[in-house]
This record gives sequence, C-alpha cells and structure tokens, in this order.
Amino acid sequence: MPKRILIAEDEPTTREILTSLAKSQGYDVIAVTNGVDLLSVAAHEHFDVVITDLMMADLDGASATEIMKMQGNTTPVIALTGVSTDDLHLIRDKFTRIFQKPVNISELFEYVDSLIRG
Repeated sequence: MPKRILIAEDEPTTREILTSLAKSQGYDVIAVTNGVDLLSVAAHEHFDVVITDLMMADLDGASATEIMKMQGNTTPVIALTGVSTDDLHLIRDKFTRIFQKPVNISELFEYVDSLIRG
C-alpha cells in the first residue's frame, strides 16, 4: 500500500508541483488549499506525513498543526514558509521540520522519505 501525504498549500502552482512530484515518487497524495480543509481531511483519514504552508487563508499551518496535535494526531508535519527564520522561533517546536521557500524539492522529498521509510 502506498504511503500517504497530505499537502496543504494555498498557492496553486506550488500545490500542483508538490502533488505531482510526490505522486511521481509513488506516494498517494491529497492536496487541500487551507488549514480548515487540512483539519477536516486529517480528522477522517490517515497520513504518513503532512506538508503545510505556514501562511494560508482561513487557518494558517501553525494553528492547524496545533489543533491536530491537541486532537491527538501524531503525524509528522513539515512546514513550508517564506517567513524569515528569525520569526519562526515561537512555532518551531510544532513541526518536525521547517523548509524555507523557495524549497529545495530534492531535499524536501529526501526528508519525507526518511520520515516514512525510517
């Protein structure tokens, strides 16, 4: 059974690229556009990894991740952001790892693979 990734990204091009690359590497992917949808899908389905943008409309990635954890979800969450690393100190512990945009796609999926396959 393929490993599953939930991607939450409000920027269509970035979401499509991440989804396409994940699928090309054999992952089963569901992609959503905001934190509200991330929570809804994560509450009803199992994922091996969540990749979320930090800054999204309706509900940001950090808040969605915090709510997931409060609900008992232990899925590793990777954040993608354009926010300066100096501004991330208050939310750094919510995520397994934070990648700065523009994201090095090879590095991102090597890390995803290391999380999923051990």
